[in-house]
Amino acid sequence: MNGRFVVVDLETTGNTPKKGDRIIQIGFIVIERKKIVKRFSSFINPERDIPPFIQQLTGIDETMLSGAPSFDEIAPILFKQLNGAYFVAHNVHFDWSFLQEEFSRIGMDVPSCPMIDTVELARMLMPTEASYKLTDLASLLSVEHERPHQADSDAEVTAELLLYLLDKLASLPLVTLQQLRVHAKALKSDLLALLDEAIAKKERSLERDDRFDEYEGLALKKQEKPSRQTITEPLPTFSQFFADQKAFPFAHYEHRDGQWEMMGHVDRALHTCQHALIEAGTGIGKSLAYLLPAVFFAKKQKRPLVISTHTLQLQKQLLERDLPLLARIVPFSFTAAVLKGRRNYLSLRKFARTLHEMDENYDVAFTKCQLLVWLTETETGDVDELNLTAGGKLFWEEVQSEGASIDPNDFFMRAKQKAQTADLIITNHAFLLHDLTADEQALPPYSELVIDEAHHLEEVAAHFFGQQVDYAYVRLLWTRMNEIAAKWHMTEMRSLLADLEYELSELFRMIRSYALHRQQSATRVRYRFTPFKEYGREWNALVELTMRLASDVRRLETMIERIDEEDAAPFHAFVSTFTTLRHLLLSDDDAVVRWMEVEPKGAVNAVTLYAQPIDLAAFFADQLFARKKSVILTSATLTMNGSFAYIISRLGLEDFYPMAYIIPSPFRYEEQALLMVPSDLPSLTVASLEEYAEAVARQLLQIAYHTKGRMLVLFTSYELLKLTHSFAKQLNDDEAFVLMAQGVSGGNAAKLTRNFQQFEQAILFGTSSFWEGIDIPGDDLSCLVIVRLPFAPPDDPVIEAKSEHIRAKGGNPFYDLALPQAVLRFKQGFGRLIRTKSDRGVMFVFDRRMMTASYGKYFLQSLPPIRVYEEPLDQLLPRLDQWL
Repeated sequence: MNGRFVVVDLETTGNTPKKGDRIIQIGFIVIERKKIVKRFSSFINPERDIPPFIQQLTGIDETMLSGAPSFDEIAPILFKQLNGAYFVAHNVHFDWSFLQEEFSRIGMDVPSCPMIDTVELARMLMPTEASYKLTDLASLLSVEHERPHQADSDAEVTAELLLYLLDKLASLPLVTLQQLRVHAKALKSDLLALLDEAIAKKERSLERDDRFDEYEGLALKKQEKPSRQTITEPLPTFSQFFADQKAFPFAHYEHRDGQWEMMGHVDRALHTCQHALIEAGTGIGKSLAYLLPAVFFAKKQKRPLVISTHTLQLQKQLLERDLPLLARIVPFSFTAAVLKGRRNYLSLRKFARTLHEMDENYDVAFTKCQLLVWLTETETGDVDELNLTAGGKLFWEEVQSEGASIDPNDFFMRAKQKAQTADLIITNHAFLLHDLTADEQALPPYSELVIDEAHHLEEVAAHFFGQQVDYAYVRLLWTRMNEIAAKWHMTEMRSLLADLEYELSELFRMIRSYALHRQQSATRVRYRFTPFKEYGREWNALVELTMRLASDVRRLETMIERIDEEDAAPFHAFVSTFTTLRHLLLSDDDAVVRWMEVEPKGAVNAVTLYAQPIDLAAFFADQLFARKKSVILTSATLTMNGSFAYIISRLGLEDFYPMAYIIPSPFRYEEQALLMVPSDLPSLTVASLEEYAEAVARQLLQIAYHTKGRMLVLFTSYELLKLTHSFAKQLNDDEAFVLMAQGVSGGNAAKLTRNFQQFEQAILFGTSSFWEGIDIPGDDLSCLVIVRLPFAPPDDPVIEAKSEHIRAKGGNPFYDLALPQAVLRFKQGFGRLIRTKSDRGVMFVFDRRMMTASYGKYFLQSLPPIRVYEEPLDQLLPRLDQWL
């Protein structure tokens, strides 16, 4: 690893060199023998305009390029440095494609050199990071990054990153390096010579590496043996602790009355064997408020208490922040464990067997390399630690734990054993539900449970008990099965798989066609179907084809017996998926709603089938609340108009008379937030969707000029989001604002949020996942816009079925379901605006129904005390300026 590396970064006018985009700045760093020996940077005259978006991103404007050299003046310097060196870049394909185009344009030969992509290398050697953006990695490694998106600064950081990654590669144990040598051949980066050098060095060394254990040719992080401290002194009760202590031993601790109030409620519920509902406003510190009484109770009763969360983000916060804080507060030691479903855990035996195979498939080879590195670091073997590609997630299904192993090295077995002796057990809603219904429980016996993010419990249960099949997943399985059939030289199986591919594609095409004929829509079609009530030639044909496919799948099952267990995993997954598909299309159940989802402009076989139970209240009553002594449900959003009636009804809590408390947020909302409702937007009852979207876009940009962007816009409809974004893009002709939109700009909610925070003047358009869970504190977000009140569409199949169910029982679907659901969603949306006690911001609601409809008061009353202005926008904007 003492070779020569030239680390390059380019700033350009755009992403497409073939269409005339050009380089505006180059920076490169030369590394020899792990030392930086040369730095070079220069602006480059692109001989064309720089788009405003690029100027805002890079901070480079046309005046800075005045008098800069052209690329042909720089080219000989770069060519000379690249000779005999590794070409290194963060996303190497981007930089290399630009340089190829520029060298070619000036008539120079393209230098030939091995390449290293630091994105790929970081993903492999740092497999648990949430982001591989250069700014995020720089922050992680405490490397100064003074001017992100300027080539000299980016090249410097990339060089530091490379040096870190080379050191990490060299520090890996010998067996890991040897395995990487086998599987890294399929990667984009040229790592073989580097691996050979590292292997040779390890083989010459006589030192024994005691940091690792070895299992079937895998190096594993050495496991520390758990030790339980015996407590000899009598434990204080929580009430004694509560009476004596009014502060926590932390620097800058700020006493919050609501937090202490919640602790008292949790302790009382546990000791009186009652269920409790606690709505705790943002900023209460609810995690510690339930953890403290919970750990006292678990210790005193000598039995575990289970804590269930919905999001990984909260689970991570509990493990990395709250439990260490808890350990500093309580006057005794305690143990905590995490337990999830078996599919979360790696099977070492299955993974070790896959390493005997060479893979041409990039995703599989790359994922194997990630897992090899990860095993030297992980203590849990939990997939949630990993950042896998889509193909990597499919490979995981081949190597996940079977759950039945008694091998002490099995990660699921280890997790279960830790849970058996823990005082606090942290899990997730899905596994909690699985364990409640399993024949054999993985969780140790427990009687007390805290459910955080409890507003998600019914939704998670609906997914858990529901079913889903989509063509894209079936196609992925088919590709993997075909690769395995080829490996085993099974000609008959490959022939059958070819038939199955054709017939399944045809079946999904027919399902899509059937849905589109039954329900017309310009955007996503959701057609609710009931198998025994469907009719017509199209339906009969797809039923007949499903039955014919069932016969082919049975033939495939007989062939699977000739393949070993690991290779058979995709086949078993395929058989299980087809069984679900057949059940969805050919069986019936009044307690279940089924529907087909189709994008009219999507591929001819792009369709997903779903099924969900309509009412889960009886399940929760019988299987959860009747079986546990105390279940505490908490969230920031559980009530409507000060009442828990909706959540009590949905979760079957009526007969249990739970304790119920609302603890308001400590934030000073009347000083920190404003609510503004423009009165001059057209109503959707008179304007077309296009007219409405254009009016929304115009008002958004007017507001943005006053807030300098920093705006999150929440939609309930993806169609309206796309239309509004399109109009905003046209109106933003000077590119004063960077516009980012979910489903348009690419990336998940977390990635879009990080990108949004990078720009000074940005507008982020979001739906669904953006209404909760994202956290943009401080000045990065000063304006929240809710375009429409978040009612679910009335033709949503689940809402439709639930409404029929409520109506049949004599209820009112609007007031018993649609309105409470919308108000809770509205509260979640508002919660994005003020995240800390120092935040200030304004919320615009573009839906005048909040002020004019009889039910609008429920939305207003759901907010904390806040000033409200309803006026035409041109009168609101001076108020906004005054406020900001």
